[in-house]
Amino acid sequence: MGKNIKKIQNMLTGQHVKSVQVGYTSKADSQRKEGEQWVDARGRSWKIKEGKRKQITKVPPRGFDKCKSCTKLILKTHDQQTYVRMGKCYHCQLNFEVDLKASGKWKEWVASQEKSRFVAIKKEIEQALEEANMAKALKADRSVVNAINNARQKGQIK
Repeated sequence: MGKNIKKIQNMLTGQHVKSVQVGYTSKADSQRKEGEQWVDARGRSWKIKEGKRKQITKVPPRGFDKCKSCTKLILKTHDQQTYVRMGKCYHCQLNFEVDLKASGKWKEWVASQEKSRFVAIKKEIEQALEEANMAKALKADRSVVNAINNARQKGQIK
């Protein structure tokens, strides 16, 4: 006879044993009051505000930035990508470029953007070369330091 059939027969005859629940805590034990703060088992901070549980984070909420032209919150992905590069929302940047094309200055603006991009790349390369030269200098200095330490060790052994 299978386990399930035996359990059903035991239920019908009244010999069924209810399963034991382990680890339950009632909601009454963990009720929090307005303004109360606590840290959960994972280390996250929480606070009861307006009757609801809110997580306390150190990171500002998404969309904290505002467009410099229209003061719209930067929430959408294409707005965020444009804001990082230009400081404006997608539509303001689009309108700006349309106005440049209408006035005939768009090609000049694109050329100046590319020039500033190349200037930034040049600075990064110069900085990387300078750091590489510093590393070479430190290696050379290291050999002198090692030679001095070796001489001292020989003197201590004698």
